[in-house]
Amino acid sequence: MDGNSLAIEDVAAVAADRAPVALAPAARERIGRTQAVVAQLVERNAVVYGVTTGFGKLSDVAIPHHRLAELQV
Repeated sequence: MDGNSLAIEDVAAVAADRAPVALAPAARERIGRTQAVVAQLVERNAVVYGVTTGFGKLSDVAIPHHRLAELQV
């Protein structure tokens, strides 16, 4: 997976035929950079929907720092 070329046929091959899945190196790098941005936002106590807050009707509920990992499971 490279983050740019996923087709419905690829998803079907994984779901139906258990085709192997691998991340391209560039995709791994982008994930790492994004994770660093999210970590900085959390460290600054920024309000980030679904990261430092709940979801949907709970979007106005702040999640305590010590419970953030539970939200992301």
